[in-house]
This record gives sequence, structure tokens and C-alpha cells, in this order.
Amino acid sequence: MGVIETDKWLENHFNQPWEMGKMAKPEVQDAEDFYEYLTQFGMYRPSRNAFHILNRLKEEEVWAKINKIYLKYRRKWKGPAVDIYIFPINQQNSLLRRRNNGRSGLAFHNKLFLFISEGLNEKELEALFVHEYHHCARLSKLRKNEKDYTLLDSILFEGFAELAVLNSCGSEYLAPWTKLYTKEKLKRDLKQMYEPNFQLTRRDREHDELLFGRRGVPFMLGYAVGYELAKGYVKRNNITMIDTFTIPSKKILYNNEIFDSPSS
Repeated sequence: MGVIETDKWLENHFNQPWEMGKMAKPEVQDAEDFYEYLTQFGMYRPSRNAFHILNRLKEEEVWAKINKIYLKYRRKWKGPAVDIYIFPINQQNSLLRRRNNGRSGLAFHNKLFLFISEGLNEKELEALFVHEYHHCARLSKLRKNEKDYTLLDSILFEGFAELAVLNSCGSEYLAPWTKLYTKEKLKRDLKQMYEPNFQLTRRDREHDELLFGRRGVPFMLGYAVGYELAKGYVKRNNITMIDTFTIPSKKILYNNEIFDSPSS
């Protein structure tokens, strides 16, 4: 457990990144399909630029820095033991650049993929790690079947994870989507667009449209709504960050300052 030496993997498999996805998650049936899934979250595609990023990440000792951050938060949060896989980010993806400021990730309950650009300072690396590791901690505690996660679960995963960034790193390290919309707009959209659809699952097309912002839904609106919901609940109830790993999603709809009155 801890940071895996993907820098060594990359020396042998840089041009076959799907092989490393299979090495990280041997249970996947189709290595190339899983690799395409990883690219949606920032995994590099082989190119001269990606190779340059890899060399810079080695020079910057990113693997050692992330391991130090992991040990800090595993101790601080009494968090789960996870395997951490670091790869260069795909900087050619304009959507990822808008969404994440050169850093992205994907979390499972026991695995964490981090996609990173060169030149990030340690606080930026910490912000990325905190967000994704919070996902791991909440996944490991809630233990719901993946097919049973709802839109409400999804937006709160993002909201609580970014609230952890605010708590641990400060407002200057928050993701850009936390500052895109006013509180008034988020309250209005929460009532009109999200509450009627909270029970959508990941199998429903509208789930990702409302989460990421597609087909007329503003960019990253679901993330922003989740962040506002998480802030409203924590502020009203004065809970700790560790508490946010285990709070059931539906409980967030009660005694939350973002609502004028409790919702059922």
C-alpha cells in the first residue's frame, strides 16, 4: 500500500499505458477499455509532451512528495490504506484544464489514480491528494454497491472532498468550479434541477449531465451544488472532517442552512 513506483512502470510501458492500467487493476476484463475510462479523468496519451511531463515529474520527486502527504493524512484522518498510482496528465484536454488546474484524479475505495502536470507546488499536490483521498475514505466507510450510488451521493462526494481542500489547504487551492456560481443561483438550481433528480443512478444518462454539466446544464454545476450543500450542512451542524466520511447522503438534506426549510 502507498505510492506505487509507476515511474518505473512508465520506463517500460510508456507507449502502452493500457498495460499499466491492467497492472494497477488486474481484475479488469478489457485493459484498453479501462484505459479509455482513465483518460476521461486525465490519464495521458503517449506523446512527446507527455514524455516531457514524465521527466519533469521525476525531477520534481513527485512520487516521494505524494507519499509524504499520504502518510500525513492517513494518520490525521485515520484513513484507509490505499495504493496510489501517479501518471502524467493529458494537457491537451481543454476540459480537464478548465476543470482542474493541471491536476486530476480518480478514486476507488482502495486505489487512487493521480494525473499530474509538471510545476505544481507542494500545496497544489496536497490539494489534489486531499480531494481524492477523501473520496477513498468516504467510499470505504459507506460501502454501498457501486450501482446503488445516486446523483445525491455523487454531488456530495465532490462537495465534501472539496470542503476538505478548503479545510486543509485554504481557499486559494480550491478548484475553479467552486467560484463559478453565486449562492443564489446554486440554491435555485438545487431546488429546480437537482432535488427532483436526486435518485438518478450512474446508469441514467442524466446523472452525468447534471453532475458535470452537459446538454444545457452549466459547466460543473453538480460539483458546485454539492459543495454548497456540504458547506451548509457542516456549518449548521459543526461537525469534523472525519465525520463527513460516514454521514449518509440523505441526512445532508436536513438541518442544512442552504435550505429555507428542511427538505424530505
